[in-house]
Amino acid sequence: MLTFMKKRITFSLLLALLVSGAAFADIQSSPGMRWNWSRKLARAIANIAYSPAEVLSTLSRTNGDNGNVASGSEGVIEGSKRTVVRLGYGIYELITFPVHAYKGTYRPPFYRKADMDPWFGYDEFPPQIGIHSQATYSRTQVW
Repeated sequence: MLTFMKKRITFSLLLALLVSGAAFADIQSSPGMRWNWSRKLARAIANIAYSPAEVLSTLSRTNGDNGNVASGSEGVIEGSKRTVVRLGYGIYELITFPVHAYKGTYRPPFYRKADMDPWFGYDEFPPQIGIHSQATYSRTQVW
């Protein structure tokens, strides 16, 4: 009788573990849930507030690639264009944040693919300006 009870308790515990494991597996969100209405609203506010950062980012990028003269002309013009585009997308997303506007999702319409050149696409949020590093390990010295 005692071994029968041990088997019954063991079986019950295993069954409870199996059921609880299935319940935890069910609450995972789908990959499309990366973008939701609150992220769209946050993206809209950031794009409106920090759209001028595109000018500084483009100036810096052009200066590094083509030098000071190109930075003074192409950098300013391209940066201004990118600022206006980002500001327009920010206003558009602020107005449409409660609805699925792009292909039935909250995904940004200007989001670039990972393999795309950043000159031809826009990141989801405006560029960060300033001297900062996101590397947490160490610095290297270039001579």
